[in-house]
Amino acid sequence: MNPIRTIYNIARADLLERTRQFTFLITLGVTVMAAYFFLPPADSGYRTLSVGGYRGIYNSAWVGASIAISTTLFLTLFGFYLVKNSLQRDEQSGFGQIIAASPVSRLRYLLGKFSSNFAVLSMILAVVIVMAAIMQWIRGEASTVEPWPLIAPSLFLTLPILALVSALSIWFEACKPLRGAFGNVIFFVMYISFFSLSLSNSSPFGTSIITDQISAALSALHPDLPGPFGVGIITAGDGPVEVFEWQGMHWTWTLVRRQLSLFLWAVAPILAAALLFRRFQEPLHGEDSGVEQNEGTAEPAEQGARAAAADAVEAGKDEGNEADTSGEAPPDIAVVLAPATAWNAFLIMVSSEWRLMMKGTAPKWYVGAGLLLLLGLNLPLSASMSRLIWPLTWIWPLALWSGMGSREYRYQTTYLIASSPRFVSRQLAAVWCSGFMLTCLTGSGILIRLLLEGDAAGAGHWLSAALLIPSLALATGVLTRTSRAFEVLYMLIWYLGPVNKVPYLDFMVMESADGTSWASGIGIHPWLLSLIYFLVSCGLLGLAYMGRKRMTRSI
Repeated sequence: MNPIRTIYNIARADLLERTRQFTFLITLGVTVMAAYFFLPPADSGYRTLSVGGYRGIYNSAWVGASIAISTTLFLTLFGFYLVKNSLQRDEQSGFGQIIAASPVSRLRYLLGKFSSNFAVLSMILAVVIVMAAIMQWIRGEASTVEPWPLIAPSLFLTLPILALVSALSIWFEACKPLRGAFGNVIFFVMYISFFSLSLSNSSPFGTSIITDQISAALSALHPDLPGPFGVGIITAGDGPVEVFEWQGMHWTWTLVRRQLSLFLWAVAPILAAALLFRRFQEPLHGEDSGVEQNEGTAEPAEQGARAAAADAVEAGKDEGNEADTSGEAPPDIAVVLAPATAWNAFLIMVSSEWRLMMKGTAPKWYVGAGLLLLLGLNLPLSASMSRLIWPLTWIWPLALWSGMGSREYRYQTTYLIASSPRFVSRQLAAVWCSGFMLTCLTGSGILIRLLLEGDAAGAGHWLSAALLIPSLALATGVLTRTSRAFEVLYMLIWYLGPVNKVPYLDFMVMESADGTSWASGIGIHPWLLSLIYFLVSCGLLGLAYMGRKRMTRSI
């Protein structure tokens, strides 16, 4: 079998399946909106690219550079989570078992999946480039659209990085420890580290290849400009923005060859994935795969039940044989069944949801949660370390929260649960209560410390945050039917808010070393802020309820 043709057919089939889904159209719509915001109007209050307080005139060179940098920062993160489901989708659809029985090698199969991932991200990038040309014409500062200055930054900056992201998504799926939420967190840390180095001109492959030339051009025009040059992504503009004309990138052969070498670097994760991939001979996602155990691996209780059932069948056969030999008709047997009773014990449902959420949790998770609880309980709030314990405490249960609202779809028990009485209200409430219990349990050390130090406002923020997290997890799980959406969204909010103290996203509202917080800086009363987060939690629960009701009507 021709290997090129095999890889092409696998990639084509996977790409057609992706593009025929409604979520792909939603992704393209979000991309079009993002491309619009990547190139803000001249009088807007933000800029996506500015150097030393200056921005370039919206000609093709500046538009191409601005779109390439913004798309690289945006699509590298969200694109990874978008395509990181190729192997899982084949496993759930049963196509993986066909691949396992076919002569297709692991390397060819993974190369086909990589090609499909890269094609999906390339199509999104192509839409962004088309929108960039349209936005240049709409902004009207330079009417002439020059194709090469507009396209080249995306070809040599964004496209090679997307190839590496496509390969990493395959490796993360093939490597067992990186398949779930832990792998998503690891990639998020890699993303933050890489682009932090890139924006600080410490990476040979990042956005600094463009910003260095922009800074050099601006320095030649304004040599007396004070202060170092920097790049601001989505930064607020203070007063009128100064503009200058930038002629575009000077692409040398050395620079182009270095950027294209990322395509070669993308081969390494695929080769590593080929060594780890088991060709669907074992479940990729553990219990989530729904593969039943055989008799050799069944639990003793299950084997005992099977043996008892077999004995009952044999006994029935023996009685039937005896009745047949006697020649007499079997007597009429009336079986009286116990009356059915409806169990309305809500606490039993909460207990069941708690056990489902915590099932399979490794002992090391409990060790880490206990250590964070003790640190939060014993460290005073004035200590610098304590301001890190609270955010770390409420990122530790990320993988457990992410299953809320989507567990029924993962285990394919939606129709079974939907047949129960008051399915929407009772089951959603039980899931939310179990998530709220987990939040309170892991964060109880911080709460006790706040109460001991008499910080009533801090305790109010703690309670509003404890209500917000499970509400967000439940709403995203119900609406998206996957756990990955909450993991990505919550990690972004957690990193921008509690870690970097971005206003309104910092739902923990921790005070800094000088005793102030962002809420006091903008004049918001602490109790009013807690009320706002409480109302947001109620709104999220309402979205979860409406989403589940809509799902119920479609059954």
